[in-house]
Amino acid sequence: MQRWSLERKVRVTQLRIIEWYKYYDGKVAISFSGGVDSTILLDLARRAIPNIKAVFVNTTMEFPEIIQFVKTFDNVDIIHPNTNYSRVIQKYGYPVISKEVSNYIHRMQTYGGCMEAYKNKIHLKSAEWLRDNFSDIPFSFMKCMFGFSKKTADEFLRTGIIPHSKYCIPPKWQYLIEAPFKIDDKCCYHLKKAPIKKYSKRTGYKLIVGTLAEESMLRRQVWLKQGCNAFNAAEPKSTPLSFWTAQDILRYIKITGIPYCSLYGDIIEQRDGNLSFSGYQRTGCAGCLYGCHLDSQPNRIQRLKNTHPAIYDYLFDKLDYKNICEYVGIPY
Repeated sequence: MQRWSLERKVRVTQLRIIEWYKYYDGKVAISFSGGVDSTILLDLARRAIPNIKAVFVNTTMEFPEIIQFVKTFDNVDIIHPNTNYSRVIQKYGYPVISKEVSNYIHRMQTYGGCMEAYKNKIHLKSAEWLRDNFSDIPFSFMKCMFGFSKKTADEFLRTGIIPHSKYCIPPKWQYLIEAPFKIDDKCCYHLKKAPIKKYSKRTGYKLIVGTLAEESMLRRQVWLKQGCNAFNAAEPKSTPLSFWTAQDILRYIKITGIPYCSLYGDIIEQRDGNLSFSGYQRTGCAGCLYGCHLDSQPNRIQRLKNTHPAIYDYLFDKLDYKNICEYVGIPY
């Protein structure tokens, strides 16, 4: 599906939106972040259903340009979380590397016995030793360090072969387990998902979200399991852009000429024919460090210093970003 033509993707995405809208008798809303993915989702939805509702969460760490852009649209409910970014990271931890990795590191830092097992270098023991002592090792440790599931654990105990899994902490990031600061993925939940969940419960709206499966292993895994319209999920959600790529997003904007947030700059064509933005490549929370280690320079934090010095100073003067960036290896 990711190899389909853009025209076909547009038709199928709009079909999925209409299916969702009809299934819930119009009690649906677009989760609108102001970023390009959700901007395209809203455009596609309103071309098919002009009066469809949208909802925007002001996470307390939004770029001012995003808020201004969102306010140019009609029929958008603006909601807020019950907390803010500073309180969340102080209580739970910083968002670094990726949601998956930061979640596993949080488990290692806080779940009983995991830190002790790591300090005792259990992860460096032989497969034979691990099998002989499996019942004495915290299962969370085996999950975070090796990617064990109940099924693969049973296979390991039978065969003695450690499973190959992507769902664990890569060796290059395992040193973060002993970081002198907390790491976690809770910020997205408390600042965005929780208020959206509360909004959905209060209004009865079922959400349509503009996420792409290519953005993370977790999103790919969920989409492959549930498809675009997860009618039967515990929390029903529609993700009709899942099979789009980042290049599709750029091409759609270029072809249609729809307005998008000024933070992205212009769309430019690279030597290899791919498209990119001249400004920010992503516009989530201004303090988010997910994927920042993969950014080309100037990365988003370095760019922030020039474009939004007040936000940059707040992160570094109040939220200790200097020590975080230096420990993780993110230029700032």
